[in-house]
Amino acid sequence: MQVKDHAILFYSNPRDKRDVLFTYLKAGLDAGEAAIYVAAEEPLDEIRRAMKEFGLDSARYEKSAALRLVDYREWYIIHGKFDVGKIFSRWQQSLQEALSNGFKGLRVTGEMSCFFRNHMLNELVVYERALHRELTIPIEAICAYDDTLVLRGAEDDHYLRIYLDLITAHGTILFVGPQDAGVIRAV
Repeated sequence: MQVKDHAILFYSNPRDKRDVLFTYLKAGLDAGEAAIYVAAEEPLDEIRRAMKEFGLDSARYEKSAALRLVDYREWYIIHGKFDVGKIFSRWQQSLQEALSNGFKGLRVTGEMSCFFRNHMLNELVVYERALHRELTIPIEAICAYDDTLVLRGAEDDHYLRIYLDLITAHGTILFVGPQDAGVIRAV
């Protein structure tokens, strides 16, 4: 396996986010990959309900260990602490479990608003840069960002630097919204 793509998604409303992330996860599941959804914006039961409405049978996939829905407090920020090494270890362990269970690979999504709510923007940038530059784990990932959180302080130079850091830390940039949707490949 080779190192895979690490994309960033900017969205304006939860429905657009779900459409992109659920389509992405379903494509991987249909291709025999395992998937993980790290949730930070909605309760896991709400995500399961939305997946069902979308046509993704989360109950069946969870039962077969193909899909894991995880709360960010069990993955990114545990007991108020962030540790990039432990997160990478969880990704590596999850990939090994998926491969051991006969899956072809691992697709992941993460809702990143928890870093904004917990005032851990510097930690977020460290994590995203490490994923892009240092990730040797062959997984595909989409990091989902509510653009109202990212751009709320757009007039503030600190927020602008974070926005630019987030963009440069990803190989693919996705924008989805009511008027302007698109894909940009970073070089």
